[in-house]
Amino acid sequence: MPPSKLSALPDGRALVTLVGELDLAVAPDLVTEMEYAVDQVSPHLVLDLTGVDFIDSSGLTMLIRVRQITDDRGGSLVLTGAGEALEHLLTLTRLDELFDVRPRSEVIGEA
Repeated sequence: MPPSKLSALPDGRALVTLVGELDLAVAPDLVTEMEYAVDQVSPHLVLDLTGVDFIDSSGLTMLIRVRQITDDRGGSLVLTGAGEALEHLLTLTRLDELFDVRPRSEVIGEA
């Protein structure tokens, strides 16, 4: 599993910082971890992808599932720190219409 760090932003949103690869080997465990963050910290989740260097279809599916989890609990999901390649992938798959993707400086500035 890629290393992850769970913390709370000053405004109360849960911040999960991921590092490494988001692929089939880690996606199921990450869904469980994100569900914990939403249930225990806040239904409003910020996912920092700055340290993610690879994502496959399982990783994209994990992001969609996390969005469903936050929606089901009346929360929100913000993706931040998405690199150029991930932003391009989200655009190609039209998932950019599903996710709120913001620059990291904007998300931290909101806190």
